[in-house]
Amino acid sequence: MRTNRAITFILMIIISVLFVSPAFAGVTIRAVRHWTAPDYTRVVVDTSDEARYSVTETKGILVIDVPDASCSPSVPLRYELDKPAVREIQLTTLKPRGMRISITVGDRVENTVFALGKILDKPHRIVIDVKLPDVEKRESEERQRVKTLKKKRVVMIDPGHGGEDPGAVGRRRTYEKDVVLSISKRLRNILNKRGYETFLTRDGDYYVSFSKRLQMAREYGADLFISVHADACRNRGARGASVYCLSTKGASSEAAKLLAQSQNLSDIIGGAENDQNNGESNTITLNMLQTETINRSKEFGVGALKDLERINRLKFKKIQEAPFRVLKLPDIPSVLVETAYISNAREEVMLRDPAYQADVAWALASAVNNFLPLPSTADAEWTDRASQPASTYPKGETFYLEYVVKRGDTLQSIAREQGATVDALMNANDIRSKNRIYVGQKIKIPAALPAGIYTVRKGDTLASIARRNGTTINTLLQLNDLRSRNRIYVGQKLKVPGPAAGAASPAIPEVHVVRKGDTLGAIARRYGMSVDTLMRNNDIPSEDRIYVGQKLYMYMQGRPHKMSTYYVVRKGDTLAEIARARGTTVSAVMQANHLKSKNRIYVGQKLVLP
Repeated sequence: MRTNRAITFILMIIISVLFVSPAFAGVTIRAVRHWTAPDYTRVVVDTSDEARYSVTETKGILVIDVPDASCSPSVPLRYELDKPAVREIQLTTLKPRGMRISITVGDRVENTVFALGKILDKPHRIVIDVKLPDVEKRESEERQRVKTLKKKRVVMIDPGHGGEDPGAVGRRRTYEKDVVLSISKRLRNILNKRGYETFLTRDGDYYVSFSKRLQMAREYGADLFISVHADACRNRGARGASVYCLSTKGASSEAAKLLAQSQNLSDIIGGAENDQNNGESNTITLNMLQTETINRSKEFGVGALKDLERINRLKFKKIQEAPFRVLKLPDIPSVLVETAYISNAREEVMLRDPAYQADVAWALASAVNNFLPLPSTADAEWTDRASQPASTYPKGETFYLEYVVKRGDTLQSIAREQGATVDALMNANDIRSKNRIYVGQKIKIPAALPAGIYTVRKGDTLASIARRNGTTINTLLQLNDLRSRNRIYVGQKLKVPGPAAGAASPAIPEVHVVRKGDTLGAIARRYGMSVDTLMRNNDIPSEDRIYVGQKLYMYMQGRPHKMSTYYVVRKGDTLAEIARARGTTVSAVMQANHLKSKNRIYVGQKLVLP
């Protein structure tokens, strides 16, 4: 009998050792991290296992006791934050076993402590949010004040991820949260300068929940919501930009479905307490989503794709649809933009490059200009002489005409049409990149006033006079203070310009004879100009009003137009090899394509060969 009791006792000891609970086994504090937003500070304590804890607060100190816990030697025991919400964090040892986390908080704060389980590469965590309700209320009231006044177009830019949620991470340890914040700030600055009111959902490294991002957009009364991201997938060869909008049913592709699933995890990874659904998946909210809003989102997305294609290849040529929680705004057009693949080695380098970040910002700003054009009476003050009567200019003095950029224009097509060089336009307008123009922008065109006078004859039109004198209708209108191209009369004396400083050689008309199968679009593409320009130059009232044998004037500069040839970069190519094979030089190719480095070419890039 005693033997049986002894065996039973030994077995009980073995079982208690083998099946001891994690709480009794103890946990280890592996890290203490913190982020500060304008209205709160978050402290995150990483633990090796799920931890039991208790919370008390006395005299401005929030105390979290974690029994049966120890601290990793690599973790500092004191942190000085000196922020309005949290001033200091201290870790001390409890007896007989355990750790105490003491947080010195500011005045008039609200504290929330909650636990998060292990997910993906994130460990078990204790999250402490110390909020500043007065600041939060003040910011909310300010957003609503902007909405009430609403003097300008409001654009809400949402840099994805942040704080606890880094987003995708490249091989070179490039964090998506950092890249998209930089792009978003650049975009905000560009749009603000153009006359928009532009706001960020976050302007630092901290996490903002989905519901808070949507709330901010609604409180501002945003006209457009752009969520900026960088894509990633297991296939390291995947590359290109893409644009997504909300789908209330399903995803338009498997890739869109997977992306939505990964992005929708952000609240869980970032740690939004009791906010992991945000109420956005319920039937009532989904029914509120207006078809018109989604269609408007697609409209902006189409324009964004066109502008993004100018700086990078596209992963998808069409708008993709997926049930993104961050896009669930019933009455605000919203898109999610994947700027490039951070998981692709080449595109990770691009994303790290400030020049590419600026190009993305300019491309998105161009799309915003097209989608939300500012009123034609722009706020900008123009003090150049283009606004003065032409009669006030001394003979031969250089002055500036004004050209308003239209959809489809490029700096090259404007230069050709206006009888100037691209370099002259860039210098006159302080443009650093030939791709950085936008719809509605006013471009100054260098011009000059020689003594040239043309007397209008019977049958003349402003278009024919412009052709005959190697200039443009726009130039004649401004030079002679004309308000309409039809307001000329026989015997009228018109001033005609000569070449300005920095302008191209005088324009001469090159004729294209329409052949069977020609369309205005095809002809315009062939000569590198817009359809509108071609129609204006030839007084064509409608795109389908051309016929076989018709002569169309192209206005090429100085000599017969030589079509630029292109070369598409292939794998293994170098700039030196391309230049050698095409009978030109590396510096000439770099200049023609505005390349800053001979090593900055990529597969699929289209190079202009001089």
